[in-house]
Amino acid sequence: MSSSSANRPSQPRSIGARFLLGGLAAIGIAVIAPLTIGSFSGGQALLTAAIEAVCIVVVGISALALARRLQASHDELWDLSRRDELTGVGNYRALHERLDEEVSRHARHQREFSLILIDLDGFKQVNEALGHLEGDRLLAEIGNALRDEVRGADSVFRQGGDEFAVIAPETNGEEAEDVAARLRARVRDCGRDGVRVSAGAGYAIFPGDGRTVHELISCADRDLLGAKHNNNAALADRR
Repeated sequence: MSSSSANRPSQPRSIGARFLLGGLAAIGIAVIAPLTIGSFSGGQALLTAAIEAVCIVVVGISALALARRLQASHDELWDLSRRDELTGVGNYRALHERLDEEVSRHARHQREFSLILIDLDGFKQVNEALGHLEGDRLLAEIGNALRDEVRGADSVFRQGGDEFAVIAPETNGEEAEDVAARLRARVRDCGRDGVRVSAGAGYAIFPGDGRTVHELISCADRDLLGAKHNNNAALADRR
């Protein structure tokens, strides 16, 4: 988010506040004036009532505008608190909230969904050899690549460090395996010569592999560790 867009909401709120204060002040003057300058004629009383009515409308509109701005600011803060600042995908908090929602929804409709965990291989070496700025750039690229690869109904999250997660609604085990393979291939395509990593992936399917968030994450973690162990064993055999 640019600095200009970040500062933009403050101006309408200040204008709304000025309208609100101005309207309240005008109402106060219209109410107090008869007490300070004596009685009004019929025409003056009518004019005063009209001014008060206009002021009340101004105050109401200003209050509504302020309420909408406050709601928009609240929604923006809510979104930012659930987005990973570096990659733009969901963060750890958003992952667990979304998992809770999907468990409830798929249990209600007796449907399957998959949780896919992705762990980068060789990322530590990128940080050590080229520095954390290059590592951050690569993470941001991978986050965008994963988000582009999944369906519109799927969600991508960064658990932390070099670990990502994908929630794929209405997805069975065979489909999850295909998604995991495509995501791993997309990770390998990221970066440039000398700045590339690979990835391991594991998944769990609701409800067969777990009916709670904890059970699903634990199962996907075990599957990920098993996949990485098998991959390391295969590399060792080739040598």
